[in-house]
Amino acid sequence: MRFLLVTPVLNGEAFLERAIASVRAQSHEDFEYMIVDGGSTDASCAIARKAASEDDRIQLLERPGLNQYASIAAGFDAGEGDVLAWLNADDLYAPWALAVVAKYAARHPDSQWLTGLPGCWDEDDVLRFVRPDAWRPRALIRRGWHHKDLIGFIQQESVFFSKDLFARLSAAQRSAFERARLAGDFILWKAFADAVPLEVIPTVLGGFRRHGANRSVAGMDDYMDEVKNAGATFLPGPLAAMARALHVRLSVRMTRRAITAEDVHEL
Repeated sequence: MRFLLVTPVLNGEAFLERAIASVRAQSHEDFEYMIVDGGSTDASCAIARKAASEDDRIQLLERPGLNQYASIAAGFDAGEGDVLAWLNADDLYAPWALAVVAKYAARHPDSQWLTGLPGCWDEDDVLRFVRPDAWRPRALIRRGWHHKDLIGFIQQESVFFSKDLFARLSAAQRSAFERARLAGDFILWKAFADAVPLEVIPTVLGGFRRHGANRSVAGMDDYMDEVKNAGATFLPGPLAAMARALHVRLSVRMTRRAITAEDVHEL
């Protein structure tokens, strides 16, 4: 199984080298890795060029002016792979991520959209926590429940999907993804949920890095405005709190069930 991985970057020199290293450290070695630079003025391109010179699986695409999600789409268009994913320049994959996804997909050939348990790294590459978040009902994704003010985000860094699933987006769905400034992931998940369920592998595949200058954190109000415009569901405070509490309980239960399942022990 061949993976096509994309990292969009704009002035991401602080962590880009470590993101690239986490891709190169994968135990499953069949991948193509596109680093798409949107016009960096720091050392990002130099870092990417050096990596590409050392590893022929890596390519740098310079696309000045492209936003984050248009850059991701450009990377998907430029490469080849059966399974697609993107890793932002300040985030990390676990070394076993691609191997686990490949093995799971081989045993479940109808799977088209997979995720792991959400993890969070700090700026020193320490994994600070993992959430037992294995309950991802398709209907709630489709209705836009997965956001900060309801039952929490689907962690993009842990998501993998088939090339076919991405190709099945309508022109309008793809345009909405590419035009998004911050919430392209939320928009894409809603589109995918119209077609297939999200399956959860109960281990850490990747993680978000908290370092004090995250674009998504600093722009959370703008992110939530985009989420609202993309059709998110919001509930009154007490109902939202009840929904979150139920989601936590069911997620823990589903995580335990998945971990004890026979097929997961063999991953």
